[in-house]
Amino acid sequence: MLKRIITKPLEWHLYFLGGFVICLFYLQIVVTPIVFVGLLGTVSLNFLEYDSALIIICCCLFIGLVLGILWAERIRKTLGIVTFHAYLLSTPEIDGWRDGSGNRVRKR
Repeated sequence: MLKRIITKPLEWHLYFLGGFVICLFYLQIVVTPIVFVGLLGTVSLNFLEYDSALIIICCCLFIGLVLGILWAERIRKTLGIVTFHAYLLSTPEIDGWRDGSGNRVRKR
């Protein structure tokens, strides 16, 4: 009984931290297209008046948000958020080479 009282809050803490990390990974995938498309939109500041350029930048940010959400959902459904980030951070020389599906490739 005493063991459960001590371990349950620790389990909840770990579940919260795991969910928080996965949410941050998801947000990293969503934010990347927002930044790139937003930077493309800022080019309009050089050619248009400020009010028009601001509208274009806002539209570009919205397009980046939609693309980011679609991309993150595609990654979540196919590979998984954690697997995708592990694939990005892997070192092939140490971990071994992998194909697009995440399967290990052997040397010929």
